[in-house]
Amino acid sequence: MRWPLVAAVVTGWLWQGPWAVLVLAVFTVASLAAASAPMYEEASDNAVFVKRRAAIAPAANQGEDVAVRVTASESPNSADQQVAVRDLRGVRHLSEPTLGGVSVGMESVRPKRWEATVSAGGRTTTARLLAATDPASRLVPVGAVTGEGVWLPEQVATDIGVHAGDTVTYRVDTLGANPDGVAVPVAGVYATAGSRLPADPPGGIRSWAREQRDFPGDPQATTLKAHLLIGDIDTIERLAKASGDRILWWADAQLDPGTTLAQARTAAREVEEVRRRYLGRMIDVSPVTPRVASGIAQVVADAAGTAEAVQRRSRVAGWAALVIGLASVLAIGLLAVRRRRIELRHSVGSGLSPTSVGALWFVEHLVPAVPAAFAGWALARALVERFGPPGAVTVASLRPALIAAGIAALAGPVTVAGVAAVSAARRVRPAVPVAPRRPRPWGLLVVVAAAVAAVGMWGTTQARGIDLLVPLLVFAAAGVLGGTLVVRLASLRRTTTTADRRPAVVGWLLRRRLAAGGERVLTVVLLATGLGMLVFTMSAVDTIGANIDDRVATSAGAAAIATIPGSHVLDDQPVQQPPEPDPQEGRPPEGLVPGVRTPPLPPHLTLVWRIDAYTPYDEGIRDLVVIEPESFLRVADWGRGPDLAAARDAVRRLAGADPSTWKVPVIVVGDPSLARVDDVPVILPRWGGQLQVIARLSAFPGFGNRTMYIVPGAVVFPHMGRDDPRLRPTGGPPVFVRTELWSSQGRRGIDEVMAPRSIEATLVSTSEQYRQRADYVAARQSRGYDLGVAAYLALLAIVALALHADRTAVAARPGDLMLARVGVGRARIVGARAAELVALVLVALACTVGGLAVLGPMAARLLDPVPEQVPVLRFGVPFAAVAVTAGAAVVAAALATGLAVVRSSAREEEAFRGDG
Repeated sequence: MRWPLVAAVVTGWLWQGPWAVLVLAVFTVASLAAASAPMYEEASDNAVFVKRRAAIAPAANQGEDVAVRVTASESPNSADQQVAVRDLRGVRHLSEPTLGGVSVGMESVRPKRWEATVSAGGRTTTARLLAATDPASRLVPVGAVTGEGVWLPEQVATDIGVHAGDTVTYRVDTLGANPDGVAVPVAGVYATAGSRLPADPPGGIRSWAREQRDFPGDPQATTLKAHLLIGDIDTIERLAKASGDRILWWADAQLDPGTTLAQARTAAREVEEVRRRYLGRMIDVSPVTPRVASGIAQVVADAAGTAEAVQRRSRVAGWAALVIGLASVLAIGLLAVRRRRIELRHSVGSGLSPTSVGALWFVEHLVPAVPAAFAGWALARALVERFGPPGAVTVASLRPALIAAGIAALAGPVTVAGVAAVSAARRVRPAVPVAPRRPRPWGLLVVVAAAVAAVGMWGTTQARGIDLLVPLLVFAAAGVLGGTLVVRLASLRRTTTTADRRPAVVGWLLRRRLAAGGERVLTVVLLATGLGMLVFTMSAVDTIGANIDDRVATSAGAAAIATIPGSHVLDDQPVQQPPEPDPQEGRPPEGLVPGVRTPPLPPHLTLVWRIDAYTPYDEGIRDLVVIEPESFLRVADWGRGPDLAAARDAVRRLAGADPSTWKVPVIVVGDPSLARVDDVPVILPRWGGQLQVIARLSAFPGFGNRTMYIVPGAVVFPHMGRDDPRLRPTGGPPVFVRTELWSSQGRRGIDEVMAPRSIEATLVSTSEQYRQRADYVAARQSRGYDLGVAAYLALLAIVALALHADRTAVAARPGDLMLARVGVGRARIVGARAAELVALVLVALACTVGGLAVLGPMAARLLDPVPEQVPVLRFGVPFAAVAVTAGAAVVAAALATGLAVVRSSAREEEAFRGDG
């Protein structure tokens, strides 16, 4: 090989103008597609982990939190505990361990008598010990603070009349304890939140609520936590030994903020190793069993399951992006061979072997491949960090991404070199012409593949991975059919133009060029595929987003729902349930019990009562759901779709019902047995009546999958009399009634009314919990990848039309020269060229509409992440998708027309220049 040729090809590509830019862009996109996959997967994994970590309840214990607690009855100063703390410090990605402990004296001597008190000035109250590292930084002081001693809760300090600097006596009353007690100074008084929970200081990192389950119980009130005397480790240890109390000691550590999923896996694995070593060497015969509690492994497992669902959905799009990128590289190689066919003939005629030609082309295209690899890697990182999942991208994925980008970029020069070598070999030994060459039926193959794939979709309820390629095949087949039809129609009429019919020249040229076929059908296919995938993907993203919102609303009902003992607990003036009437006095009085009411609540709250009901149809138990329609309309989550909009309209009809009617209006949700029934007898545990169906729905806020009958409280409560669920029951709440408090402001709105009354909900569910379902998270996080692939396909369509405009304009220069010589003006020549390009774009748009019409009926199978959920997915095309696609079509037509105008020429010195 001649080295001057190598030097020439190294620098030659720089002087190829727009072609050099196109080659660099295609190589960069291929590198981007390869590099984005590992980055996207890591960002997705970390985003899922962050959301799972944020979903941990504020009061979760260490077994449910991303934390570790090592407990034992040995002092933190003992050798065994020091070794355990050192082991905990050795776990990567964990915070510095903090020490603590609580009194377990009462629990360790059960059922013997045990009591702990604190006294001063003759006044006594119960209290128990709690040790913390640097308690002054974790408490909210009330009044002055001194240096040493214990901290008392504000209520205890008030009851026994002490302040900071005073001395109190801590005494344990049980066998073997110090009967005189131990004097200890008061370091300070701290504020409490709620009843006896220490208040958290502003900006505090750790919350006392996370440790509330570990607080000791009150010796005199088994349902309450004890008042806490809080001190540092050494103070509480000395006080417990002197008084005869017993302390359960612990060491706590948490995952560092910003920990990735991979780092959390490492921490979970090393925590298990700490557990094995700690419990293996611990010999403790005390009543307190040493243990290592941690929820890191479970949180990691939950996040990993969701992350895998995300990857399953995005993996197909990632492979599609890579295949399209490599296909673009192959297309560049084929176009380069056609563009430089004269150069190839000259190289072969000069004696260069096909291997040498391929090597020269490899070296030439290796020059842009190197910067393309780094550019694709950098661009992938920027796009994933800017538009991808909101998770961290670290060196764990950046290194493999760079390697993948390099391999994809290297595939560019290898592919181009291979195409050039094969083309040169065919010119060295041309095949003997035995039969005329026939065009290959590639269009028919595309149509058949699309038909088979579309028919196969009707046999499934949910798309598999490969089925996600059906839209691309459908749009490509529509382009084949549309492009072929236009060519056939244009070839039906070919008339010449005389001088007196010059205005028809543009139309004649347009029909003649369209009838020529060739690359025009392929151009329409690429345009239809690119524009079709753009509008379909944008529509799919919007449709799935709206459907997820509707399903979350249908499952959750509102931003937060708390199950409470009854509505009377929220009423400052509750009415007592009247006693059972004497059977000899006849039927109990009907109508409302005097004074009963729905408790007044803030506008963001409403009450819902669920009562077990029986109907003779289908003989099943239903939920009779009693609502206050006006407040329910404000608080419930109504999603974005037509199913819940119909439900909202039905609730508005309930709001206008006559309270005095004897038939209770009802909305029937999810009960096919009442499809043709309007009057429904219903039997409650203590009341029977008649329901009048005003609407039948498939979805309703809070529906889930259980049949519901929605009725207005203003109509049904007067029929229930003393069984009105708003009355304060004489015993416990009836088992057949469940009272729920719905909030449109999440858990914060519920705590606003429950915390001041010290009410504990038996169950609290939030819409965010439903939104974290793995399939929903996967659908949301994969949309960025899907939109990126669609945008790239649209860009390829624009480039394809531009290349077609450039090639046809250059190839038609001799013909344009002849037309100019016979008197056809340049304006008509260029106008015909522009009309041809606009016609191709319009045909592609028509094919796009046809493809959408075909895909519409199967969209639910293609897109629905959870087909069994309600409401059903309804495919729609939003205005934004239409506008963006139309904009891309206009850009394609304008760019191609401008390029055709620039490249067209009727001058003789340029007419026979060839490829230019």
